[in-house]
Amino acid sequence: MPAGEASKCLAQAEALYGQLAGLEIDRKTWLVALGGGVVGDLAGFVAATYLRGIPLMQVPTSLVAQVDSSLGGKVGVDLSAGKNLVGAFYPARLVYLDPRVLDTLPAEEWNAGMAEVLKHALLDGPGHWEFLENLAYPLSLEERSELVLRSRQVKLGVVAADPLEQGIRAHLNLGHTLAHAIESAQQYGGWNHGQAVGFGLRAALRLSQWKLGMDPVWEKRLLEQLRRYDLPCQRPELDFQELPQYLRRDKKNQDGQLRFVLLERPGEARVCADVSLAEVERCWEELA
Repeated sequence: MPAGEASKCLAQAEALYGQLAGLEIDRKTWLVALGGGVVGDLAGFVAATYLRGIPLMQVPTSLVAQVDSSLGGKVGVDLSAGKNLVGAFYPARLVYLDPRVLDTLPAEEWNAGMAEVLKHALLDGPGHWEFLENLAYPLSLEERSELVLRSRQVKLGVVAADPLEQGIRAHLNLGHTLAHAIESAQQYGGWNHGQAVGFGLRAALRLSQWKLGMDPVWEKRLLEQLRRYDLPCQRPELDFQELPQYLRRDKKNQDGQLRFVLLERPGEARVCADVSLAEVERCWEELA
């Protein structure tokens, strides 16, 4: 399939359905997703829906896929109306992980994956964050393996406690509410997912200072890591008025209220339902 977020769509899913029909597969045929997050999400959606479900194996080859998207069973596609609006919970029966494939990642792809690693560290606590701050590149295979393992353990722990996102699994959306809106407004042709999440994390920490009294030092420490991985520190050249339609379609929203995942401090996340659109716009303008 063509590379890029634009391929995570119903048209590409239909093309894959056609290929599977031509192969005359049955419900015992395994579908193997070999690639990054887009491949895993799309292939997982196809596996969940073709013949009402066939076995899925994930073989994640990017950092973001190894630490995040191959875990937890969220599969789906994007619509022009918003990101990940069509999907299912369909965990892979098997995930085959090999950190050595990360040797071949372009720097931009490694950096994009580090946005999710930074998110997991903020959710986990100061010890995990200090581990990332103390990394010295180039990383050895052992260091890469430990980075991936630590990050995966954060997500796996949350998913095990709340597999269908009825409660704390929403915390894994830290930084993603604004990130998804940006990706959607750019029609999946601007920032990649990691770049959008990197900026989304900074916005979340700024909102966390206003709403929950988070110490501003954490935004400064985040900024150091965003710069280290060439992730955006300032908002894109986008009119804020293009974002509300996508923010209102965020899956965490309830009763018409925006809900943002914010932090009191690293390791202590909350879903806040009292973030107004005006506050989000103020944050957007401050981070120009």
